[in-house]
Amino acid sequence: MHNEKSYKDRNTLKLIKMNGAGNTFVIYDSRDIDFNINKNFITYLLENKKVKRFDQFVKISRSKKSDAKVSFWNIDGSEAEMCGNAIRCITSLLFEEENINECQIETVKRNIKCWKDEEKIFVDIGEPNLAWEQIPLEPSIKSETTKEIELLSPPCKLPKFSAVNVGNPHAVFFFKESSPDLLKVGKLIEENQMFPNKINVSFANVIDNKNIKLDVWERGAGITKACGSAACATVIASVNLGYTERKVNVFLPGGKLEIYWQKDDHIVMTGPYEFDGEDIINISNYK
Repeated sequence: MHNEKSYKDRNTLKLIKMNGAGNTFVIYDSRDIDFNINKNFITYLLENKKVKRFDQFVKISRSKKSDAKVSFWNIDGSEAEMCGNAIRCITSLLFEEENINECQIETVKRNIKCWKDEEKIFVDIGEPNLAWEQIPLEPSIKSETTKEIELLSPPCKLPKFSAVNVGNPHAVFFFKESSPDLLKVGKLIEENQMFPNKINVSFANVIDNKNIKLDVWERGAGITKACGSAACATVIASVNLGYTERKVNVFLPGGKLEIYWQKDDHIVMTGPYEFDGEDIINISNYK
């Protein structure tokens, strides 16, 4: 997977395409040949149609304290702190490359333990943060709990939401019946004044105490077919509200994720991952 054979000159880049439950990624492995990824480059890729639209761009780098370091960018060029589905995809590449069954992935906020059991890859994304300032939420209106919060100036009729940070911030709304059109209100909630760093938005329907249906508006990306960290945050919220057990199947438009909030407070996720191919793109006109 290293890029020593990826391209002959600096005018081309080899990009890997993968998805996790329909959550789509373009991946660049910089461990042998580094390349500066930033907002301008993400914009360049999309505006010049170098690749098909994706949910996140992922860069693999060398790490001094883990098997690899990964960084994430949304399609609007903003950097993301966490992407559970992407980590599962990256882990599958590392396992195949190194012929190993366990690894550590470094992210900007935390180190992630991953392992393989038969064909399933499990990702331990660590403990959730539930404190107001850790989400973070607007400090001037601090409440005693993040379990049920009224959204200030909502764009439509909404229930109270739960705020959870699992390496990135999430607002989870539970609906008993139909929910508003997430395509219309997702961005308005993402950019609400209560969220100084913006937020990922989840609309959830509890099927029973072991199953949840979920739709997600990802911060900086919009509606996606799946979001691993959102699935994890939703299970945290559902357990705290007494809706489900700690081991839950989360059904998203792109597929099913299995989430287990263990008794040691760590959240473990597993689900599908697929290799979708490679592209060698010409970047000679990139400035």
